[in-house]
Amino acid sequence: MIDILPTPSQSVPETTSPVISPKGTARQMDFPDAMREIMAGHTITRLSWDSNDEYCLVKNGILSIFTKGALHSWLVSDGDLNGADWVVLPV
Repeated sequence: MIDILPTPSQSVPETTSPVISPKGTARQMDFPDAMREIMAGHTITRLSWDSNDEYCLVKNGILSIFTKGALHSWLVSDGDLNGADWVVLPV
């Protein structure tokens, strides 16, 4: 028999969502959720990006990334598409 539900000793993975948690911290999102947030005018980043000065936004109708001190057109990588560690940056 295969257990579908987690046992009490197993942790249930947190689902990704752009919804703000009760403590006021953003939950991690997957790429489609992150794109919905960016199209709504928010700025997003990935937790796996170690630098605090890397983030993505839409600027003049172009999907852009700010990195290395300048704004660039963002060519989304496979890692970005598969990432589930996206968060919305506070304004």
